Amino acid sequence: MLAVQRTVAICLLVAGAIHLWIAPGHYAHAPAHGLFFGALGLAQLCYVWLWRRRCAPSLRLPGLLLSGGVVVLWLLTHWLATPFASGSHALDWAAVTTKLAEGGAFLALLWLDHAGAFGRRRGNPAALLARSAALCLGGGCLAWGAALAAAPALPQLAEAPGHHHDGHNHDGHNHAHGGSPQTGYAAAPASAGDTYAWNLPDGFPLPYVPPDNPMTAEKVELGRFLFYDKRLSANGTMACASCHVQALAFSDGRATPHGSTGEALPRNTQGLTNVAYYSTLTWANPVLTELERQILIPLFGEFPVELGITGHEDEVLARFRGDPQYQAMFAAAFPGEADPYTWGNIVKALASFNRALISANSPYDRYLAGELEALSGAALRGMDLFLSEELECHHCHGGFNFTGSTRQRNTVFVEAPFHNTGLYNLDGRGAYPANNTGVAGVSNRPEDMGRFRAPSLRNVALTAPYMHDGSVATLEEVVRLYEAGGRQILDGPYAGDGRRSPLKSGLVSGFSLTDQERADLLAFLEALTDPSFISDPRFSDPFAAEARTQP
Repeated sequence: MLAVQRTVAICLLVAGAIHLWIAPGHYAHAPAHGLFFGALGLAQLCYVWLWRRRCAPSLRLPGLLLSGGVVVLWLLTHWLATPFASGSHALDWAAVTTKLAEGGAFLALLWLDHAGAFGRRRGNPAALLARSAALCLGGGCLAWGAALAAAPALPQLAEAPGHHHDGHNHDGHNHAHGGSPQTGYAAAPASAGDTYAWNLPDGFPLPYVPPDNPMTAEKVELGRFLFYDKRLSANGTMACASCHVQALAFSDGRATPHGSTGEALPRNTQGLTNVAYYSTLTWANPVLTELERQILIPLFGEFPVELGITGHEDEVLARFRGDPQYQAMFAAAFPGEADPYTWGNIVKALASFNRALISANSPYDRYLAGELEALSGAALRGMDLFLSEELECHHCHGGFNFTGSTRQRNTVFVEAPFHNTGLYNLDGRGAYPANNTGVAGVSNRPEDMGRFRAPSLRNVALTAPYMHDGSVATLEEVVRLYEAGGRQILDGPYAGDGRRSPLKSGLVSGFSLTDQERADLLAFLEALTDPSFISDPRFSDPFAAEARTQP
């Protein structure tokens, strides 16, 4: 029995220590969460302190609630709603370890209760388990309900109080089949300092914005100038816009781009349509989940070189520090800073401009808004095909943003899917070209070979060529590739039958279309093009506009 008592103490000691460890980080994102974790950690450690001194009947109830009751509370906040934050944190080592520890403590307490450690033996183990589980369920539900009720009264502690939603339907049928689009997101309160007017239509939730970089119009405008300014590259020959052209939905029309020094990049330039909603930001890196981190790569990356700023940081900063126009914009974007000319601020401004690139006015969107004539008969038939279980397109390209890699301000479970689509099979075992192995290049796991992110299909007709390496020239070729269930390459260095790859996703199983059905599907994909997005002056080259106004 002594060993089981020690198990209770060790398990709650581990859980309490982790809760105290993570409390400051959670406080930075949602103060009430941080305060809760701090209080919970202290309670669990105090319980361990009391437990080491006496094992009395009075410790049975708090022990069950601090172990099983907390597990129930955690499940409720992840499955239904998070009371005090815009979204729960993703499942990580801390969450897994604490829940295992608390579950272990709960089971150990049950054993001790049955063995009579808290007084008389309690008899039937099944009845004891049922009573204890009911107690934990009731305690967890009571705490969860109280938190939900208290959240609206604590706006200073809440980024977005009340119930939270997943932000995208997983099967894609809700919007496109006339179901009620999601509403109410635009009214949700923003994080502190976020004053940007999103002006989102119904069905579009607020994007996730990190608390340390709230959106403001001034930052977005500074980011726009920096995005188009070639002085942001070390040799002054290239801007972000060199690879992200507005007319092409901020892609570049090339199979793969070149950096400012002429060095070739291995992957196709992705469009930036609705990049604010992506849960991961590159073709094959699950770790890059925030724009502020991803932007560092084109700025400072050396293998390969893109803008090539590494080693030239002070030189490039001086270009903006000495420009009167930038002096005014930096001061407006970062008021109160004695020296706003920092790389951290440049990254924040660029990220803010990227988040502002919202496309929501395609014929498809207008159809959802009630303009039924916005979609042609062919596009409507294509939409039915897209959403069918036979084609299964919507499993990887579902929801309002037409990708499973979606996150918004109220997301509870952050998804980061990557798929092998049978594009290559060099060795009969699923191998991809050595310089483009997908997630396997990051994880070093053989099963991740060839897994890449499914990008959004919004404005997809503008972003050819396609796939991670730009090896598929047209949208029709993409459709035919999925019809075949992968790609067969008959000769050359990449010869192989991707249709037979053992690593290919089960969703890429192939299907059969008539010529009319294929044309209908393409008509629907083309109806995802938003003409206003690619001509919006808010996203256009400010230097071109200035040149046109000069005499």
